[in-house]
Amino acid sequence: MKPIEFRWENAKGTVVDPMECIDAPQQSYALYLPSSYSPDRRWPVIYAFDPNGQGERAVEAYKGAEERYGYIVAASNNSRNGPGQTELAAAEAVWKDTHRRFSIDAYRVYTTGFSGGAKAATYFALYCYTCHVAGVIAQGAGYPALNSSIAPANDHFAYYAVIGEDDLNIPDVMALRRKKDEQGEQFKVEVYPGSHQWAPGAVVEDAVAWMELKAMQSRVEKVDAEFVQKMFEQTQADAAKGEKAGDVLGQYYALRSVAWDFKGLEEVRSFESELPRVKASEAWKKANREEQEQIDLQESLTATASRELAQLAVAEEGAQSGLADRIAIQMGNLRRMEKSKDKDQIIESRAFTQLLMEGIEAGDVQFQQGHYSVAATYFALMAEAAPDQPGPLVSLAEARVRLGGRKQALKALKEAARRGLKHARTLANDPELKPLASDPEFQQILRGLS
Repeated sequence: MKPIEFRWENAKGTVVDPMECIDAPQQSYALYLPSSYSPDRRWPVIYAFDPNGQGERAVEAYKGAEERYGYIVAASNNSRNGPGQTELAAAEAVWKDTHRRFSIDAYRVYTTGFSGGAKAATYFALYCYTCHVAGVIAQGAGYPALNSSIAPANDHFAYYAVIGEDDLNIPDVMALRRKKDEQGEQFKVEVYPGSHQWAPGAVVEDAVAWMELKAMQSRVEKVDAEFVQKMFEQTQADAAKGEKAGDVLGQYYALRSVAWDFKGLEEVRSFESELPRVKASEAWKKANREEQEQIDLQESLTATASRELAQLAVAEEGAQSGLADRIAIQMGNLRRMEKSKDKDQIIESRAFTQLLMEGIEAGDVQFQQGHYSVAATYFALMAEAAPDQPGPLVSLAEARVRLGGRKQALKALKEAARRGLKHARTLANDPELKPLASDPEFQQILRGLS
């Protein structure tokens, strides 16, 4: 695609995509400049990462918050689930290009992402030795796997985790919440009604507002007394709501936010003294036991299939079929269980989605390594396991193209469209599908999506 000619004066208040990196034209990103942008002052920036390299989708997730609070948002089109070095290279390219083009506040740099993109955002904050990240907004995932032999460049950033109550990664985020609380770190976790997805606008805006609050608390941003008071009252109301509902974990973490996030901004000593009392209560202990039981149940529901998904990549060709059949049966059982409306339905739903994502991510890894046949096996299996999901079929089509199976690739894309695939532009711009660009059937699929 021909890059868009860029003038910042004409780009304010709109999404510009793609922005080609000046020094790395193979890298691009989607950009949002607030309508009040001017190089006369320095601006906060959010670097965003979508797990599928859809930069515009990531920028749109912050629409409203970026304008209200005056943030530049830049989202890589190259960073996607796969090798960490690919994600890091994409992040560094966007970092350098935006710092070259725009007036950025060095003390107000943030990262965000969804799912694998959330892990990429956190990894970048931890291991970028030439930059400093003040905060991370992680959506739908916890921390990435860390290399214990490499010391992080920065592990003191503010951390806001956003996750749907049906999200497969709830166990990771709940365990991380406990750990950060025990270690006395700056964090907040928001659980909202939803599944594994970019969060709704109101939740995203709350996350950005919290970063504003932390900037005021650390005095890198001028204190807005009215804003602080409003946030203070809302957080107290959240604690009272948790107490009234008998949600002792919600009550405790809201109280913790009052005590920690407003220290130096409001009088919080009474809230600090309240925290140990809540933590010593039988209700607190019971709530933590129940939370751990849910984590353990999800692990037990996925353990066997998860292990077999890993084995599928290295299995002999003759053994692959049997492994795939067993995985399909286990996922089919979970899918039926999640629709049964029993008391553990939400955990069964998380377990099914966990295996689905593990299968797709395993296929992505095999694809990146050039093992296209094995990747196609994973994608086909996941497409069968989730007959309402178009995503695995698009990945299957990409693998089929690499294997020279144009007709099979088109068949997968037609089925993806039937399942509700959207975003014709994303499909048209997919570099893996370029060999299909002139095919009349492919063009017909695009017209149908449009």
